[in-house]
Amino acid sequence: MVKEGYRNTSIGVIPDNWKVERLSDVGQVTGGNTPRRSTDEYWGGDIPWLTPSQLTGKLINEISETDEYITEKGFENSSVKLLPPGTVIMSSRATIGETVINKVPMTTNQGFANIICDENKVYNYYLLYLLRYITPRLEALAGGSTFLEISRTNVRSVNIPVPSLLEQKKIASILSSVDKSIEKTDEVIEVTKELKKGLMQELLTKGIGHSDFKDTILGKIPAKWDIKKLRDICNKVTDGTHDTPKEVNDGYPFITAKNITNGKLDFEDCGYVSEKDHKKIISRSKPEKGDILFTHIGTIGQTVEVNVDFEFSIKNVALFKPNNELIKSKYFKYSLQSNIVQGFIKRILQGGVQQYLGLTTLRGFNIPVPPLEEQKKIASILSSVDAKLKKEEEYKAKLERLKKGLMQKLLTGEIRVNTEMEV
Repeated sequence: MVKEGYRNTSIGVIPDNWKVERLSDVGQVTGGNTPRRSTDEYWGGDIPWLTPSQLTGKLINEISETDEYITEKGFENSSVKLLPPGTVIMSSRATIGETVINKVPMTTNQGFANIICDENKVYNYYLLYLLRYITPRLEALAGGSTFLEISRTNVRSVNIPVPSLLEQKKIASILSSVDKSIEKTDEVIEVTKELKKGLMQELLTKGIGHSDFKDTILGKIPAKWDIKKLRDICNKVTDGTHDTPKEVNDGYPFITAKNITNGKLDFEDCGYVSEKDHKKIISRSKPEKGDILFTHIGTIGQTVEVNVDFEFSIKNVALFKPNNELIKSKYFKYSLQSNIVQGFIKRILQGGVQQYLGLTTLRGFNIPVPPLEEQKKIASILSSVDAKLKKEEEYKAKLERLKKGLMQKLLTGEIRVNTEMEV
C-alpha cells in the first residue's frame, strides 16, 4: 500500500508532486567522436578531449582538464561535439554510468552519452547524482558482446524522477556536502600515506640517532645494526597448503593471498574449510598471534602481522614465526615492507618467468636487524601512523555509507528536503 502523498509510477514510488520525465525531455543527449589518429595535425591542440578511462574509478564531480587535446582541424574534420560548461558527461560503454560535469568547453570520444541540461527543467548536479544512483538500470539496457554499451537512443528513453528545481538543488547540495567531506578525508589519507612512506624510508634504513653507517648487501645501514638471514631470526619458516580443499559454509576461515592487501588481513571476503581439512593444514602451518604472513606466489611481498586469536588456515602464503628475543613482530613486518627488502626481492625475481619465491629462497632472505629497543621505537612510530590511517579510512567508509543511504532516500523522495532552507 502506497502511503499518503506518494504514488506508484513506472520507476517506483515517488512523491505526488514529482514528475516522471524521459532524459530527452529534460536535456539534449549527444555523443562524441575520435579524430583520425594517424593525422598528427588533429592532435595536441587546445580543445579538451575526454575518454572514459580518465573517469574510471575516480569519483569526481567536476573536470577542467583532460589527458588528451585536439586541434581546431581535428574538431572540424570529425563529428566531435563541443559541450558547453555544465554538461553532464556520462560514460556509456565498458564502465557505464561514470559521470562528471565539465567546467570548461570540452569534447569527448564516442564512449559517452552527454546530457546538455534544460536549466528550466533539471539541475545538472541533481542529474549527476541521479545517474550514478540509477546505474544498475542503465546497465540493464546495455548490450554488446565485446563490452557493454548503452545506446544514446536507450539513454534518451530512460525515465527519471523530477522534483521541483528548488528541491533538486537542495538534494544536490546535501550530497555534495558529503562528497566534500569524503574528499577532505581522502586528502588526509594521502598525506598520511606519504608521511608513512617517508618515515619508513628514514627509519628502516637510517634508524634513530645514528651517525656511523656501514655498507652491506642491502645497502648502507647503521653500524650497530646486523644483517641476519630470515631463517636465523625465525623459529619456523613454512607456508600453507598448496591444495584446494572443498569450501564449506560454516567452518574455519581460509586465507589466500587475495586476503592480504595493504598490510591488512581480510576475513570478510574469505572462504571456509571443514574442521578435518583445517586440522590437516595447521599441522604444517598454524598461524598464531604475532606471526607474520607473507605472499610469495603471484603477488609477491604483501605482508601482515597476525593480530587475531582465533584459528584459520592459509593457502599459498608463507608463515614466519619470529624469535622475539632477536626480532619483534611489528618491526619485522615493517622491515619486510621496506624499500630495502622489497628492492632485494625485486632483484631476486628479475628475469624470472613465474613470480614465485620458494621457502629455501625465503629462508635465505637478508633482513636488517637493529637492537631490540630500537626495533620497538621504530615499530611504535610507524604503528602510530598506521593507527591514524586506520581511523581516517574508517571515517571515510562511514561517510560513504552515509552517502549511499542518503542517495537512496533523497533521490526517491522517501525523505523530503526542506525547500525553504537556503541552498
